Amino acid sequence: MKRVLIGVAIFFSGLELGAQQEAQFSQNLFITAPINPGAVGIKGMHCFDLVARQQWVGFDGKPETGLISYNGPIGSFSNFGVGGVLVYDKLGMQQNINFKLNGAYHINVGSNGGKLGIGIDLGIIQKGFPNVPPKAVDMTDPIVAALLGTSDMAYDIGFGIFYYNKQKLYFGVSGQKLLPQEFTFGNAQPNLRQHCYITAGYRHDAGEGFVLKPNMLVKTDLTSTQVDVNLTAEFNKKIWLGASYRLQDAVVANIGFKRGPNTKFGIAYDYTTQALRNRGTSVTYDAIGNQVGTNPNNKSFGSVELYIGHCIIPPPPRVFDVYVDPLFL
Repeated sequence: MKRVLIGVAIFFSGLELGAQQEAQFSQNLFITAPINPGAVGIKGMHCFDLVARQQWVGFDGKPETGLISYNGPIGSFSNFGVGGVLVYDKLGMQQNINFKLNGAYHINVGSNGGKLGIGIDLGIIQKGFPNVPPKAVDMTDPIVAALLGTSDMAYDIGFGIFYYNKQKLYFGVSGQKLLPQEFTFGNAQPNLRQHCYITAGYRHDAGEGFVLKPNMLVKTDLTSTQVDVNLTAEFNKKIWLGASYRLQDAVVANIGFKRGPNTKFGIAYDYTTQALRNRGTSVTYDAIGNQVGTNPNNKSFGSVELYIGHCIIPPPPRVFDVYVDPLFL
């Protein structure tokens, strides 16, 4: 008999299949810059984002993700933007840290205030298996023993194009993990695949203080594809309610509010539509591969995500009075 462990299973399925190689978020409306460097500084404000997420609550070794990011313009009326992103992602036995710096150049498009941002990011990815695994891991498994304490690092580069119109819409295409990346963990040498993101959103003023904001995110590694569609309703620029559907994965509800004009607080709950809602993390098989048992007390109750965002409007440029000495007239 053999025991299939969630930490090892998530690790290898994530690295080889690609669907979960990148950290997953539900409130994508607010975090465009971390996945598309073309959006860095395009709003003309200094923006800070903080996200904390627990996925598949109820599982031992469940994915846990945190994100901290900044992006803003260089100067008050500069066409350049800079930023940085730090992502911590834990999946079972595996812990990932991704840090990158990004920059963008913005081009004014048309007479309606539209901007086109072209950006690039450079960073490092560190993956490893700490010496203290989650409860779901069987320490007697030789595969687990070979992975514990190993780690590796690789360089990362990304590129993005992002169009933004403050009054109406945004649209962007970006590529991440563009450098070939192979990690070594004992005898295992998994690869990371290149990822492409397509983001789009629209703002519709419905009157009476209501604003509707449909948006979508497509993430693919050209082998597997994930699609998120979302509709958010905002009232009086203070409170919003939203609903999302992640294709073949989850239904998401989110709610949030603004404190002042530039500070946002949001929370999202994912109701998992996969079999993970009913399947235990530890599965037992017989000698010919038939499933003979699960742990019924170890199942997913969905995912929870918290978001905090704050933007600072830069001061207007200083205006200097010009004094002309009358002796020179």
